[in-house]
Amino acid sequence: MTFQEIGISINTINGLKDMNINNPTVVQEKAIPLILKGQNIIVQSKTGTGKTLAYVIPIIESMKFIKNECLIIAPTRELTKQIYQVIKDLEIERINIMTIYGGVSINNQIKELEQEPHIIVGTPGRLIDLYKRKKLKFNNIRFVVLDEADRLLDMGFFPDIKYLLKAIKTKFQFMLFSATIEENIRKLAKRFTKNKFIYINLSKDNLTVSNTKQFFYMIDFFNQKYHIFLEILKKERPKFSLVFVNTKKTGKWLFKKLKNSFFKRFYKIGLISGELSQHKREIVLKNFRKNKINMLIATDVAARGLDIENISHVFNYDIPKFPENYIHRIGRTSRMNKDGIAISLVLKEEYEYLCHIEGLINKEIKQKFLPFQEERRKRFPFY
Repeated sequence: MTFQEIGISINTINGLKDMNINNPTVVQEKAIPLILKGQNIIVQSKTGTGKTLAYVIPIIESMKFIKNECLIIAPTRELTKQIYQVIKDLEIERINIMTIYGGVSINNQIKELEQEPHIIVGTPGRLIDLYKRKKLKFNNIRFVVLDEADRLLDMGFFPDIKYLLKAIKTKFQFMLFSATIEENIRKLAKRFTKNKFIYINLSKDNLTVSNTKQFFYMIDFFNQKYHIFLEILKKERPKFSLVFVNTKKTGKWLFKKLKNSFFKRFYKIGLISGELSQHKREIVLKNFRKNKINMLIATDVAARGLDIENISHVFNYDIPKFPENYIHRIGRTSRMNKDGIAISLVLKEEYEYLCHIEGLINKEIKQKFLPFQEERRKRFPFY
């Protein structure tokens, strides 16, 4: 199916062509026609499947170009900026769009609101702040989008989301996109659509990206973990990788170890942590996108909303304790049908976490062995 067959205007199609996008992805093919018909929708779809354009395209096609017509709520500053850039890249001349998030001057945002934007993309806290100051008004809202709703839930934003949705008195079209759909998300959708919505599940049969090759290495003792990771790096030689850790403390430790190791000759290593200021986080992400950093160490929270192409490897230096986080992590590679590799380091006492992940994705993750592990396995097959 083509964009023209879906019913998209030539002007928007030309903007997509300039972005080297010629055919819709599955999520776009499913969601766009429903949104064009005015349907409320919940879409369960992995990151990297083209979900932003799945709602941006039909909203633009349906807009009346009035003040504060569309509100897009996202969990992080980084994601708001990515959504903003996607819309700008379409180069639709009439659209006035702005971002609203914390960590920057609120006075500048107040001035920008006076320019009467059609689309506002923002994070919950700053949106509420501006609304309470009576600088942000919801009188004309026709479209509301919750992007990465599961992340909004994880980060404790749901009370803020409810507050914002209650503040909108106009009848609006509701769109919610999430990698996983929990009961709280369903209840929210039911409440604000009066239980009138269509649920599109594109993750039911394949929770993980099919192009991602998934492996794990079993580690006997914690003090072997770092050295085994170095051996894996020698073996894999990743070109552009994300290394996930469970805590900020581990991230800082691993960053210092790698920066002082032999691998500093081959990898430009970066760290994104919740301890960094917004400005410093932006610099790190910018350098990662431009390949000035080609190995980025990150926690789950710090990497939320991270949308970067061409990541060849995702390493779980720490296996996530919640299987849903595994899905989000490995979704950072194999984006837009490109091949990728996900490798997890699993301590013996953490094996149950791996089993929970396999149960969720309904797939066995293959075990790999380093040469010394393979030799020991041959000598002691029941070890």
